[in-house]
Amino acid sequence: MQQLIDASVFCGCWPFRPLRFRTPTLLKERLRKGGVSQVWVSAVEAILYPDPLEANEPLFEAIRSDDFFVPVAITDPTLASWREDAGFYLEKFGCKALKLVPNYHGYEVEDYCVDDAAAFAREADMPLCVQIRVMDERAHHPLMKVPPVPAGQIATLARRHPDVRFLACGAYRGDLSELSKAPNLWVEISLVEGAQTIVEAVQSMGPRRVVFGSHSPFLYLRATLAKLEAGTGEVAPEVVEAVRAANARELMDG
Repeated sequence: MQQLIDASVFCGCWPFRPLRFRTPTLLKERLRKGGVSQVWVSAVEAILYPDPLEANEPLFEAIRSDDFFVPVAITDPTLASWREDAGFYLEKFGCKALKLVPNYHGYEVEDYCVDDAAAFAREADMPLCVQIRVMDERAHHPLMKVPPVPAGQIATLARRHPDVRFLACGAYRGDLSELSKAPNLWVEISLVEGAQTIVEAVQSMGPRRVVFGSHSPFLYLRATLAKLEAGTGEVAPEVVEAVRAANARELMDG
């Protein structure tokens, strides 16, 4: 069976719409049926809780003994305790990456605290993920319109920290040209829409900096899996296989 690593998965409850597969058990069952062999998972509630620790810890405890799940901690670097909490995730749960959601936590990618998070990722030799958007802006609750994180700012951040590996999550196709400007920046394809998603993503980012992401359970897994097939006649089979797993392993392990 071909390996398939999903680098963008969430688990938990979202207040603005029901997520059908919101528990680790349901999520694993669903993704396994789709052929996914490993997922990088973050707690949905950590996006909106005042302290992400209160969402991260219960999820990481629930998946602690299951190698299917790779814990990715959402952290808010504006909090005084964030570095201590990040160390706790690493030590207790073997957390493999950090994820930032600047637009929901109320800071800019250009703020000093993000450079501090990048420095932590470098010291821990782990990727730093930046979530550009959680949902299509057209589907936001009318009282909670959250603009996307500017792709150009993420690329500038990555160029400022060339020894850190970055992953842009929730990028649109129109974001790729900016994101491609940083050689240490990867992109997952969950929200990259086009007739030939793989072709366009690889053409923009190169064959080694594109990874599979489903954005489950916000998006339908079948739709994102189809992106691995559409237009692949123009992409070498070994490149498609790298998108499925090898690129994610390189991103994670360096």
